[in-house]
Amino acid sequence: MDFQDVKKVVSDAAHKVAQKSGEAVEYGKIKYAIYDIQNDVNKIFTSIGQEVYESYKNNSECGDVSKSCETIDAKKEEIGELEAKLFDLKNNKKCHDCGKITKKEDAFCPACGANF
Repeated sequence: MDFQDVKKVVSDAAHKVAQKSGEAVEYGKIKYAIYDIQNDVNKIFTSIGQEVYESYKNNSECGDVSKSCETIDAKKEEIGELEAKLFDLKNNKKCHDCGKITKKEDAFCPACGANF
């Protein structure tokens, strides 16, 4: 192996490391975004619960919480979209028959044999 071969091998390895570290950073950003949105959802759940409890304690009718529920639905949809990005980043797919997670390059599901 001459110097040019060594140089190419090292260059290829450095490129792969840079690519994988970029993927790891993107994965981390998406995971944090999911965590952040889930915290927002939890805060809304808490505020709904507090509003219902205060209405109970005051013997009054609970206010309309549908706006808060719509916000939760929108945030959960956003989480779903981010989770789909994570799924793609991991190079996976889900079997349409049994739900098993497999690699994108698989032609058949290893669990049930379904054709992709």
